[in-house]
Amino acid sequence: MPHALSEVSVSHRRLDGKIDEDRAWSATGGKNFPPVTPWRTFRWRYGQKHYSGTYWSSTMGAHVVYESRLELTRLLYADFDQNVTAVFAQPFLLSATVDGSARRRHVPDFLLLRDNDVPLVVNVKPRHLLTRPKVAFSLRWAREVVMSRGWDFEVWSEPQEAELANLRFLAGYRRHWLFDHQVLTEVRQADLHGATLGEAFDAFPHRPTWQVRAAVLRLLWCQHFATDLSSPLSLRHQLCRGPVTVTGAAINTLPVPLEESEQESEHHDENSAALLRPSSTGGRVNGAAVRVGVGTRLRYDGEVVVVEEMFGAPTGSEVLVRDGPGRRFRLALREVLSSGRAQVIAEEPGPASDDPCETASVVLAQLGEEELTEVRERAAHINEVLYGFRSGTVELAAPDEPRPEYAPTIPKMQRYEAKAVELGVSTRTIKRWVHAFLLDREAGLVHGGPQRAADLGGVGRADPRWVEMALEIMAEHEEKSKPTRAKVIRSIGPRLQARYGKGEVELPTRATAYRWLQELDQRLPTFRLSAKRNRDIAARPGTAYGKLRPTRPGEYLLMDTTRLDVFALDPLTLKWVQAELTIAMDWYTRCITGIRVTPVSTQSIDVAAALFQTYRPRPAGKEWPPHAVWPDHGIPRTVFVDREALAGPEDETRARGTGVASPAMVPETIVVDHGKVYLSEHITSVCQRLGLSVQPARLRTGRDKGPIERFFKTLREALLELLPGYKGPDLFSRGLNPEGEAFFFLNELEAIIREWVACTYHHLPHKGLVDPRVPGLRLSPAMMFEHGIARAGYIEVPRDPDLGFEFLKTVWKPIHHYGVETRKCRYNGPGLDGYRNTTSSYAGPRAKGRWPIHVDPDDINLAYFRRPDTRRWHTLTWEHAPAQKFPISEEAMGLARTLAGKKHRFPDDETAVAELLERWNLGLGLTMSERRIALRMAREQSAFDLPVTDEDEIKALPSVARVLALESGHTPSGDQDDAEEPEPYEGQALGDDDEDDELDAQDTAEDFYADALEDA
Repeated sequence: MPHALSEVSVSHRRLDGKIDEDRAWSATGGKNFPPVTPWRTFRWRYGQKHYSGTYWSSTMGAHVVYESRLELTRLLYADFDQNVTAVFAQPFLLSATVDGSARRRHVPDFLLLRDNDVPLVVNVKPRHLLTRPKVAFSLRWAREVVMSRGWDFEVWSEPQEAELANLRFLAGYRRHWLFDHQVLTEVRQADLHGATLGEAFDAFPHRPTWQVRAAVLRLLWCQHFATDLSSPLSLRHQLCRGPVTVTGAAINTLPVPLEESEQESEHHDENSAALLRPSSTGGRVNGAAVRVGVGTRLRYDGEVVVVEEMFGAPTGSEVLVRDGPGRRFRLALREVLSSGRAQVIAEEPGPASDDPCETASVVLAQLGEEELTEVRERAAHINEVLYGFRSGTVELAAPDEPRPEYAPTIPKMQRYEAKAVELGVSTRTIKRWVHAFLLDREAGLVHGGPQRAADLGGVGRADPRWVEMALEIMAEHEEKSKPTRAKVIRSIGPRLQARYGKGEVELPTRATAYRWLQELDQRLPTFRLSAKRNRDIAARPGTAYGKLRPTRPGEYLLMDTTRLDVFALDPLTLKWVQAELTIAMDWYTRCITGIRVTPVSTQSIDVAAALFQTYRPRPAGKEWPPHAVWPDHGIPRTVFVDREALAGPEDETRARGTGVASPAMVPETIVVDHGKVYLSEHITSVCQRLGLSVQPARLRTGRDKGPIERFFKTLREALLELLPGYKGPDLFSRGLNPEGEAFFFLNELEAIIREWVACTYHHLPHKGLVDPRVPGLRLSPAMMFEHGIARAGYIEVPRDPDLGFEFLKTVWKPIHHYGVETRKCRYNGPGLDGYRNTTSSYAGPRAKGRWPIHVDPDDINLAYFRRPDTRRWHTLTWEHAPAQKFPISEEAMGLARTLAGKKHRFPDDETAVAELLERWNLGLGLTMSERRIALRMAREQSAFDLPVTDEDEIKALPSVARVLALESGHTPSGDQDDAEEPEPYEGQALGDDDEDDELDAQDTAEDFYADALEDA
């Protein structure tokens, strides 16, 4: 029934956060729809069931938020639709007065702008919620408002599982810059229409199969090819010309609310109890089948429909059904009988899954041998009464059967009376046995049912009210300290008396109460485990565990940080220090792709460094065994079939003497927790630039990142507890003096973990790694990576040498004539020429005419700028860069300024840094904050392998290098070609004393800065 609508308005939230309220809604279309931000923000709460996150949309080239995995499915379909030009999540707030009552408000889930078509407003709701009156009312008036403006409206529910799985799989190939355009062009030009997927994968023998497989799947996503997506993709799927047709789950006609359907079918269910009453003629098997024909009622998508006609079709039998409002539509009979959307409403009594009685196997399995013998004997007597034979059939008749008093010609009541006299029971008892036997056979003859819970232990004889009160009191201690059983027992009696009255509930003896509490502790752990463990168990869901299921390498990248259970050594104070480990793990293969050990605490730059290692793995050690070393491209050697493709990378690796420590892959979605470093603007911007979706785990739900949590346990049990300085997972596991054994520096500890992961962990079979087609096959992470490549192909990591700059932190600053000011420092360089005192073309609330400057928080000496005209990176140098050949962090610079400000009236940065270093070298009064900053500076490994920029290339020229060497007081060592290449980093050097020339360089730098401003 249409609603009376008035005072319709719409409100937008602009990019700068301001709200345009109560704007009149124009019916001209959505071509001029302004860019907006989502109306709502993420609402995280403990115990929520849905997953919220941000999906990187290839249509938008940016992140689009979603509040549930069902909304994510709609984003996948919109991203796959070639007709969609823009996607906005929670685009506006719709307000209207409905039926003259209070003003209603509604925020749609998505707005899709389509090419040559009207905009589409989408609301996402599970199918079982559509018949709720409140939901149906909101959707109906919102639909009327949208349709009255000439826009389209749809409700999205659960799509077909196979089609959704195929789109999820193909979505991994949606980022165009990850593919070789020459390979894509070659596959496009080949005549593959009519070929199967298996034939297409093998159609280019001169190229690696993994590369061709990825290219074909990329063209399937682009819909250059089309195939049947209603069944799981296989090598037998045939390719044809695009575009692809998908069914989706759009509902354009809203179902009738449940109350209306119930009122319509009320006269059909007047005697619902009769439907459950068993037939008097015996046997529940008679009603097991239901006839489907004209007049049969079905429950379809929450509505009651009636079959009006059945007819054949080329694709199978179909039925014509009519719903409550009189609308008619056709359904495939196969869908009615096999899909979960339709269910036949039985008109006759019969067995049902919600029957109160147990199955015969459950009832008989609880009987002993003597009781089973008694039941069989009783069944034989009933068979003799009914049929004249103890076996129940003439084929198995005994020699003296049938006896005269039980012959089939004897009236039934006379046989009942004869059997009652024989067994010494009443005739009514025989009738009751016969009735139970006809219903449930032998199971119906069990006397009183198996009521022996007290004999089997537990709380079978306990008053349910006592058990309920005990569980209630135990649940109250979920967030409190662990109680004793005596305390709970003392609390049960007074509470039962206050709730039910004195003497209403019988209290057990003390020994019985202790025994019952021991049983209840199995259901709700309260007494035997630690309080923390009890809270974790209490937080378990009451339903089946749900989790994200990866289908290929790189689909989900788990990232998390944990405190290491081993002490490391402070290189400054030579004291123990707490270390943290940040890990990046591919969920599909369990391969560890990023490792970062940091002192005291982890920052966003460390998370970015671990993510960067997924693209560019760290070099392998010289002494590592061959099976632990991966080629630079990250593909195992066993995957290659072409010897020429194998020879190049292997010869190059052998020439350098090393490979990489882990496989290189392109992640699609990172799964993180709610730590500030993971949801920071830095990490979000990195994911935005690299096309990564972000899926935060639910609050205090460790199972959402179960594999990486299990890795931390494996790391502790298999490696850390074997190292000196191991302190255990908690205070109760700690030794007498573990810090007295520590001798590993942070970089040495990271090298040990990296080597153990490459040499041991990647080659151990995991119980969680399985191939459903080969049950029982034990797979290791390295084997699973090969399995994933054979299944989904391989997307090569971008070869851009400037990839490391993408992981730096971005700040927006104006470019002045003297350079850029950020972090209270001035940076300048030739790369800024042409952009000084200019307004940037970047839009958005953060830009505001400023330019993006990329900085490393661990190195305040340098900043980086990417020129928009040449797209080349340029290095900007701090005007007061210290002479030391090591970076100084942003935090250290801030601390130095603070300390110098307390000592000097007008301190400069050079003096502040010099005094800070002197303070650290002398170890004077180091606070925890100073120690943490000093430890980060003590690292000798760079977080990113940044390439040289244009200025660095100029400085590397021989003539320029000689001039710079003369200015610094060093003499060039002859021909540059004869100079030895620097050795790769091999860890902390022995000793901590500075060389004499380094000390002189420090003094020289101080003298220069001291004299430079004398005439000023």
